[in-house]
Amino acid sequence: MCPLSKLKFTVARAFNKLKRSCLRPLILNPLHQASQGNPMLELTPAVTLPELCQRFPHQIQSLFRKLDLQAAGLERVRAAVAERNWVSACEALLHYYETDDRPNRLRLLGNRHLIYEPLLPDAILADTCTFQQSLDVIPRCADGRLNWAHQGPHQDREWAWFLNRHYQLLALFHAYQQTGDTRYIDCLNATLLDWVISSRSKPEQGWAQWRGREVALRVIHWASLFYGLPTELAPAVRLLLLNSLLDHAAYLRYLHRWGGNWLTREMSGLATIALCWPEFKQAQSWLDYAMGQFCQQLDQQIYPDGVHKELTSHYHRIVLNDLQNVANLLMVAGRPVPSFLEQRIEQMLTYLAYSASPDGKALLNNDSDHDDNREFIQQAAITWERPDWTYIVTHGQEGCPPDRLPSIAFLWAGQVISRSDWEEQAHWSCFDIGPSGINYHIHHDKLHLSLSAYDRHFLVDSGRYSYQRNPFWHYFRGSSSHNVILVDGKGQGEDCWEQAEPLTDQVTLTPDFDFAWGRFDGLFPGLMGTVTHTRSVVYLRHRYWVVVDWITSDLPRTIQALWHFHPTCTVVPDRESVKTIDGEQGNLRVTPVTPFPWQVNLVCGQREPVQGWWSREYNHLEANCTAIYSASIQGSTAFAWIFYPAVGEVPLIQAELLSVTPTSIRLLIWEPDQSTTEFALGLDRETCIRLSQHLTLQGRCAILRAGYPPLVAQGFLTDGTGHRVTTEPVAGPMVSVKTGIM
Repeated sequence: MCPLSKLKFTVARAFNKLKRSCLRPLILNPLHQASQGNPMLELTPAVTLPELCQRFPHQIQSLFRKLDLQAAGLERVRAAVAERNWVSACEALLHYYETDDRPNRLRLLGNRHLIYEPLLPDAILADTCTFQQSLDVIPRCADGRLNWAHQGPHQDREWAWFLNRHYQLLALFHAYQQTGDTRYIDCLNATLLDWVISSRSKPEQGWAQWRGREVALRVIHWASLFYGLPTELAPAVRLLLLNSLLDHAAYLRYLHRWGGNWLTREMSGLATIALCWPEFKQAQSWLDYAMGQFCQQLDQQIYPDGVHKELTSHYHRIVLNDLQNVANLLMVAGRPVPSFLEQRIEQMLTYLAYSASPDGKALLNNDSDHDDNREFIQQAAITWERPDWTYIVTHGQEGCPPDRLPSIAFLWAGQVISRSDWEEQAHWSCFDIGPSGINYHIHHDKLHLSLSAYDRHFLVDSGRYSYQRNPFWHYFRGSSSHNVILVDGKGQGEDCWEQAEPLTDQVTLTPDFDFAWGRFDGLFPGLMGTVTHTRSVVYLRHRYWVVVDWITSDLPRTIQALWHFHPTCTVVPDRESVKTIDGEQGNLRVTPVTPFPWQVNLVCGQREPVQGWWSREYNHLEANCTAIYSASIQGSTAFAWIFYPAVGEVPLIQAELLSVTPTSIRLLIWEPDQSTTEFALGLDRETCIRLSQHLTLQGRCAILRAGYPPLVAQGFLTDGTGHRVTTEPVAGPMVSVKTGIM
């Protein structure tokens, strides 16, 4: 499945690139040719309708040719066009948008977009914007127009693309709503006109202005401005904006990408034009095309467990926003929302609610930000009547408790979420046993483990930081920034992109404990010989985690086990353990249990080679402590780790390694004021491990506790006579065949 999956994406991308390279000149070149020799650069928002019609007859007449003049409400427009009275036609069209019932309904769009918080409206008046943590002044060209291709203070193309999404215009709009200050409207009109003029007269800026994500977001934002400011937008600006929408629709219809979150965003933009401006002749065909793409793409892009296949919570949320945008517009327009769309939206929301850490943060997987989704989920819970979502994000203060274990596994995505309960102080972890993800935003981090407890993040994924190609880009995408194992200094290479079936046999969830295992058997680029890394994670609910790593190798190796801590953690060594020492807050101790010695090194904020950095969001960079455990091994081996959280001082946890082979490990763990707990873990279901109490495990996991029945996952126990003991292997909760959620 994996090679075929990669081939499918490669062919689709190549065909789409060829199509766009052929069609792009046909769609964009006429824009620039039409502006040559005309005085568009001299326009101001104050231009009158007679002047506009006189100076730009081609654009004005083209607009009316592409309107469905037979539509209800456009009778005055139709009559004026029949008389070729273009000024009267413009006046009638603007009057329609100010007074007709359909536009009145669409004015609800004016408040649907939250302001992009870093943008300060008074700074925008001075051509100053902040995008992705980077503030800069937008320079002006020799003709006085804004440079829409400006790349910000770090020469990052992302800054220019954000500029062309027009978040800054929404900020001006909201500032005007709150204050009534007409300076914001004047700036908004001038900026919109500036953009339309530049988009037609400056092809050298086209790379920043005419890219699919920007085209789509622009029209989504323009809809809020167009209907939220029915009289404040200057007449000339409204008419030129309508004319430009036709160019946007052509781009989205014919130059869209092959798939992934790009395509859903582009189709959301195309559907927005169709639903917000149904007066265009092609509106219905645009909508039909967009909905057809959604119907096809949702199965291709979203697993049955509701997780977007790029496996980044950030872009999962972006795709979800696009689907919700279309569903909301359909309802506002009085059209039915297809059941397939509603179903996918609810599934994707369920994933965000149940995968979030106790403080409401989304997973920081692949190219993601550490987004706080609590308010978003609470609002969605009202809309979708899901009191379980409310219960989760309010820690039981509101809503109804979920009718399931607090732990959950998304078996298609390969993400195992362990929780002690739904409280704010809950233990929580995420273990990645799944594919790397489709498309561009993957990191090489299979078997990564993130962990939090007592309202603190301890072990973290390092985030995305930036898309600019440099050593930091390689660090954040590579294994070195994740809680995995480097072999002879090499990190993981490519893994399977897409899962062909749910990983049902790799996870067991029970009321007492969770067990999951995963394996990276891909290449470590540049490594001689062959190596496989298998990791099993046991979470003993309300107590601690045990992690076992198996390195299967045909040669002696040097290995480095990496544990990245959150920047707020103060980490110190304690014998072979490392621990956090942050007063009476939650703290964590990491204790290795191995048949060989480790050398422990704490690295923080290192630039050569890059190590010990964390990124909360794009362009944010902060030093964090990384515990690097280094050792030499002679070949295949197994070793274990204990992750013990506590409030205040973390006690010293004692452990004894009872036996270890390349396929099995058995250890005892002593907690203060607790009886010992025996763990036995095997590499596969055929592994046999002798335990205490004359018991033998055949399988992957057994836990023996004094005074309690044995706990077993993915195997069974036999007694001294070879008979199976009465305690049956625990199967855990039922797996939904339809969704692949455990």
